[in-house]
Amino acid sequence: MSQVQNLKSSKLKMPVKKTILNSRSFDVYQDRNKYYEDLRRKRNDVTIELRKTLRDEQLKKHRNIVLDAHNDELELKPEPEVELTIDDIKEGLKGHTSSVKKLNCLKYARKMLSSRKCAPIDDFIKAGILPMLMDFLTPKYNNDTDFQYECSWILTNVASGSSANTTSIVNEGAVPLLINLLKSPDIRVMEQAVWALGNIAGDGPKLRDIVLSNGIVPILNSLLKTTQQVTAQQNIVWTLSNLCRSKTPPPNFNYLLPSIPLLVGMLNHNDSQVVSNACWALSYLTDGSNEKIQVIIEAGALKGILKYLEVDDTTILIPALRVVGNIVSGNDVQTKHALDHGVLRYLHNLLNHRRIPVVKDAAWLLSNVMAGSVEQIQAAIDHNLLPVLIRALQRGDIKVQKEAAWAINNLFSGGSDAQKSHLIDIGILEPYCALLISPDDRMVEIILEGLNQLLEKSDCTRGKICMLIEEANGLDHLESLQNHSSQKIYEMSYNIVEKYFQGEDEIQDFDLGIIPQDMSSGNIFSIDH
Repeated sequence: MSQVQNLKSSKLKMPVKKTILNSRSFDVYQDRNKYYEDLRRKRNDVTIELRKTLRDEQLKKHRNIVLDAHNDELELKPEPEVELTIDDIKEGLKGHTSSVKKLNCLKYARKMLSSRKCAPIDDFIKAGILPMLMDFLTPKYNNDTDFQYECSWILTNVASGSSANTTSIVNEGAVPLLINLLKSPDIRVMEQAVWALGNIAGDGPKLRDIVLSNGIVPILNSLLKTTQQVTAQQNIVWTLSNLCRSKTPPPNFNYLLPSIPLLVGMLNHNDSQVVSNACWALSYLTDGSNEKIQVIIEAGALKGILKYLEVDDTTILIPALRVVGNIVSGNDVQTKHALDHGVLRYLHNLLNHRRIPVVKDAAWLLSNVMAGSVEQIQAAIDHNLLPVLIRALQRGDIKVQKEAAWAINNLFSGGSDAQKSHLIDIGILEPYCALLISPDDRMVEIILEGLNQLLEKSDCTRGKICMLIEEANGLDHLESLQNHSSQKIYEMSYNIVEKYFQGEDEIQDFDLGIIPQDMSSGNIFSIDH
C-alpha cells in the first residue's frame, strides 16, 4: 500500500461518545492568549512536588535537641535529682519559689522538650506554663541571662511543633520579647532567640508577617554584619530565609529589601549551611514578579550563584538552580541576562543529574529559555541541549517528562521553521508521541497541546509532519484516545485528527511530491525548501 493510501485508510471515524463537537477548530483553546502567556511559566502548581523537597533540603522549623558546648553550665544545680512532672515544673515556676529552683525547673522543661521522642509540647501548653515563661524574657532578667536562654530554648522547641503550638507562643506576646533579646550581649541568648523567631516565621504567612511587622529585619541585618560566630550566622540567614518564604501571600518586599545585598554577600561564605540558606532566601525572593527579579539581578546575585550549579552538594545546588530558573522565567531582558552570564553551559550536566528534582528544575529552566526569542532558542540548540532534552523526555519520571515536554512545546510554538526542522531531524517525534499513552492525563494534554501547535504553525509542511507523526505511531495513539475517559483528551485528540489528518490539503501535498518518495532511506526532513 502506498503512503498516500495508508494515510487515507487511517482516517478516523468519529465515534459516538459524550459531546459531539460542532466545529473543526481546536475548541479547547477558547482563550489562546492564555496559552501563550503560559509559555514562560513561573513556579506554580506544576512544581509543587519540588517544593516538597524542602523537607529534605531545608526544614522550615528546627527543634534544638543537641546540648552544645555549654553542657556543664546547663546541668541542674545540686537540687534533688528527681524526675519532675509537668505539674511539678509549673509549681516550681511560681513566684514564691527560689531562683535556683525556678532555673532548675526551666532546665528540666528544656530537656523534656528537647527529647528526640514524643516531646510533650501539647501537654506543656495545656498546663498553662507558657504565660509563666514570658516574664523570664523581660529586661529584668538581663543580668541573669540563664533564665532568658532557657526560656528561649523552650520556646524554640514549642515553636517547632504544630501550627497551633506556634500560635500559642505568639498569642502570649513572645514575638516582641524575643526580638528584644536579639540585642542581648550574651551570644547564647541572641542565637537562641533568632532560632525561636525563625521557627515562628517558618510556620506560615500569618505568623511570618507578625514577626516582620515587629521590626526584626534591621536587627538581623545588623547582627549579620557584626557577628563572627558561624553557628549564629547560620541561624540568622536561615531565619531570614523563613521571612522570605511563601507566596500565599508573599511577604512585604519592602521589609526585606535591605537584606538582599547581605544575602548576596553570603553566597561567598565558606560555610555550606550559610550558603544554602542564602540560596533558599534568594530563591523565595525571585519567585515572584519581574520587578522583584530585577532587584535581585541588580544586587549581583547571578554572578555569585552560578558557580553553585556545578557543586555536588544538593542542599546548595537545588536552591541555586531555583534562583537561576526564576530569573530565566522573567521577561526577555532578564532571560538574556542569564544567558549572557553563561547559564546554558551548566544545563547539559544538570539534565543528566542523578537527582530527579535537579533534572526537573533544569528542564523547567530550559523550557523558559525555549519560551523566549528565536535567538534564545538558537542559543540552547547551539549548546547541543536538544538531544539531552529528548533523553529527559524518555526518562521514567513523569515530573521530568512534563517539564521536558513543555520545553518541546515552546519550541514548537515559538521556534523558527529551521529550528523545528532540526528538532524533528534528531528524532523528537517518536518519544514525544509515545507519551500520548501515558497514564497521566495532564501529560497527555501537554503532548496534545504541542502537536496542535506544531501542526497549526506549519502550513507549508503540514503534510510532511502528519506523515512523520503517523510513522511515529502518533496517529494510532490519537485514534486510541477517542476512547479515553477524559472528555478534554477525547475532544483534543479528535480535533487534531479531524482538522489535520482528514483534510484534502495534506493529501494533495503528497500527490504533489512534497513528501520524499522514500522516507525509509534516511533522507533528512527539512522544512526549508
